[in-house]
This record gives sequence, C-alpha cells and structure tokens, in this order.
Amino acid sequence: MATSIAGNGSLLADGGCWGGNREYCGSTGYYSQNGGSPGRIRLEAEAVTFSGASSPTYAADVPGPVFIAEAPSLRIRSIAGQAVPANPTGNADVSLPASTTDPVDVVFATTNVPVGNTVKLRIAPAYGAVTEALSPAIAGTAAAGTAQVNVALPAGPSTLQATTSYTVVVAGTLDLSRFARNEAVEKVEVTVALSGEPRARVITATGKAYDVPYATLRAAGFRG
Repeated sequence: MATSIAGNGSLLADGGCWGGNREYCGSTGYYSQNGGSPGRIRLEAEAVTFSGASSPTYAADVPGPVFIAEAPSLRIRSIAGQAVPANPTGNADVSLPASTTDPVDVVFATTNVPVGNTVKLRIAPAYGAVTEALSPAIAGTAAAGTAQVNVALPAGPSTLQATTSYTVVVAGTLDLSRFARNEAVEKVEVTVALSGEPRARVITATGKAYDVPYATLRAAGFRG
C-alpha cells in the first residue's frame, strides 16, 4: 500500500516446497506434491503503473477510507420529532411543516462519549442572530448516549451545529509526554463535533496545553 506503485520487477507469491526440486512440488506439481498453495498479491495505491511480472496475477485498487476504531461521535438524531439523515449534507436535511410551533426538541445521539457531559447546540439562522443552548447531562451509556434541548427555531432556514467536550485523566496510566515537550501529561481534552475527526488537546500538570491529532493519540495507546 502506497501513494504510488511503479517499476518493472517481479512480484512472486508462488507455493513453496520443503523437499525435492521446485518444479516437482506444489499444487500443480506431479511428483511429491509437498509444496504450499500459491498466495495472493494485492496492490493499493492512488496510482498503479507497475509493469513487471506477477505470479499469481495481482489485484489492484485504490486505498479505502481509514476509520479510527471506537472514536467518539456525535449526531443530531431528530428535530421536532423528525429524523435527521445519518449523513446530513447541510442543505435542507430536515424540513419542518408550517404548523410546527416553538419550542421544539432537538435530540442528540453520542457514541463512545462519557455520560454526564453536555452538548452545546449552535443555531445559525440565515436571517438573524446566532443563538446557543446547552443540554442537560448525556444519559445512557458511553457506548450509546442521548441528550436533548428544547429550543425555539427562527423562521426560515437555519444551520444547526452540535459539539461536546470532555476531559480524560491519564496521569500515571499512559506516557504522552512526547506530545507535550517532555512534560508529564495529566489530562486529555477531547472535542467532538457533528463533522470531521475528534480534536484532542493534552494538558500537562503545570497547565500547559498542546493540540495533538486524535488519531495520533489513539496510535500511542490513548483510549477515551
């Protein structure tokens, strides 16, 4: 797997032997049949221009998306009782009937977010001032939590954005000092929004803070 794969060498994953001559063993041999079966060759790159030999013939494709296992996530599940698409586009994802009256319930769903934290909802109307509302504590479980706010929506289109932040104490459990200029890290602050990867910040015992990609912390063993 690479950005590009080029060249004209040889890629071999033929069956092996543990005795006798190579031409007399393997799944297609006719003597002792002691060889292993052929393997498989797969090339993943944005550009594959390899022109060499391949035995067996390789399969090629572009790399698929990479997901962080057990990453925290947050979504708006419903507005005024109407379900929000799992992958909202930000353009007329929910249309409320004219008979809808304020205030309305906006329900959130979280995954891998500790319960007890709150969700901040930001309402940005096409016309008028931006307003914000803070939910009560997230209930349920860390694996599947819920929260909701009761808000008034302005007339016309609006964009709704939600975020939640929480802090994980890591002192004595994991050495993340390399991300904090060799200072001991005491806490990790994680911010989760409706779109994009979670954001993380390591906080030292002296109060210094450093932004670190969440995926990088996960690769270093952080779970939270």
